[in-house]
Amino acid sequence: MFRQTKYHLRKHSFSSRVFFYILSFLIIAFLAIYLESGFKSVSFSSIFLIFKTVSFGEVSVYALYTFLRLCLAYFISLFLALFVVFVVTRNKRIENFLVPIFDILQSVPVLAFFPLIIVVFARLHLPELAAQLVLIIAMFWSVLFGALGGLHLIPEEIFDAAKIYNAKGIRLFFKVIIPAIFPNIVTGSILSFGEGWNVIIISEYINYGNIQISLPGLGNLLSVSAGHNSSLFLASLLILVALILIIDRMVWHRLTIYSERFKFE
Repeated sequence: MFRQTKYHLRKHSFSSRVFFYILSFLIIAFLAIYLESGFKSVSFSSIFLIFKTVSFGEVSVYALYTFLRLCLAYFISLFLALFVVFVVTRNKRIENFLVPIFDILQSVPVLAFFPLIIVVFARLHLPELAAQLVLIIAMFWSVLFGALGGLHLIPEEIFDAAKIYNAKGIRLFFKVIIPAIFPNIVTGSILSFGEGWNVIIISEYINYGNIQISLPGLGNLLSVSAGHNSSLFLASLLILVALILIIDRMVWHRLTIYSERFKFE
């Protein structure tokens, strides 16, 4: 993987990493300000205004809402994916029937379900469930197919050894299958969280026809501030990028390294 090469950011010194972080933010800020001005001018004073006119404490609270919303959708998706894996391990015929259906459904963009989800849950006055459903539909497929792919990589000798030790049912699933597919679950989870970031804006700020729903979160802040409040937009974008980097380094990077011990050589 590219993150293991000598050019990865973690191979650089601390001062170099700080430089690249600042440079990356300036590039993002430049693009945001340039697009907001309608390709006319760039005023970097907007960058400095975010420290005067924006409450980073309030934006951080919105970031927490977004993070918790994504985590809830991810764990629901992970539970559903593991449930499907458990079911297909019980009967190969079920896998032969379900996987083609899942393969077709995952090719349908989440936005295709979006109008129906909005109309139904808006009538029920359950906007949070609407956001969760959008996120789950987007995040479910990566972790599911990652887990199913890992299932087929388990050597038959492992199952033969499990039979010798009388490992069946729940015991087989948690003691053998889960550890064996753990690296694939981690990879699928990284992609799943990435899909969640992609749809977080439309799940938190819903404006469809005469239906308008706003949920607290960074996606909502980015939507309402775009083109109107460049300082708030840049602050939200900065917090979003920082949150993604922190999760990547503190969670996914460590889990990727930890999962190496479960791979079959």
